[in-house]
Amino acid sequence: MEPDPATGSVVLGWRVERPDITSGVAVVDCHTHTYFSGDSSTLISQYVEEFHRSGLTHVFVTDHQSISAYPLLVEQLGRRVICGQEQRVAEGEVIGLFLNEKLPPGMRLRDASRAIREQGGVVYLCHPLDKKRFSVGLDDLMTSVENGWIDAIELCNSKSASLNPKVAEIAAQYNIGLLGGSDSHVASAIGSSGAVMPSFTSAKTFLESMKQAIPYGRHFDPPKSWPLQVVPTTSD
Repeated sequence: MEPDPATGSVVLGWRVERPDITSGVAVVDCHTHTYFSGDSSTLISQYVEEFHRSGLTHVFVTDHQSISAYPLLVEQLGRRVICGQEQRVAEGEVIGLFLNEKLPPGMRLRDASRAIREQGGVVYLCHPLDKKRFSVGLDDLMTSVENGWIDAIELCNSKSASLNPKVAEIAAQYNIGLLGGSDSHVASAIGSSGAVMPSFTSAKTFLESMKQAIPYGRHFDPPKSWPLQVVPTTSD
């Protein structure tokens, strides 16, 4: 992948190959959605089916402003599914991983970081510098990493049309883990981006394993087809 000299980004059609899988590693999609997000068409049954097809060992369900899908998924996937939430903040969007409770609305990034960590969660900055979406920009990204508000940064996001090398540069400079997530809004996208890392059993061991994580993925953003039984929601 060579970045476009005019934009600094890898252009449409980017791909980062998944490394070979060995024993004792986790393959995890850190950013997925169900119909509880309101803009996703994925039913619980479809999500489970695609998880089994994907080759993932773990998946974070990170609906917008909702954690309602998690108890439904954990009934079928057990500890392979982990509770998260994508939350809109003043500066853009951020994800809390390993959550126990829903995050409140109306926060700034600093306050969301504190709220996530108070639950024992991991602060994951999703799709930063993506100008086509409501994302954290460069100034706010630098402020966040300089103040230690971020635990991990998303390098590979399948809905992003390009891959920005600046994200990896900043993560390396501040010793922050790089991860990947499909940002799946249709079931078939689950697993299209993610990370390979040593196995983990908790938020604490995830933070340790994340230091060796290798993100992978590709641009994959198929159109949504709404099943008739879905009534989208954005609340619990």
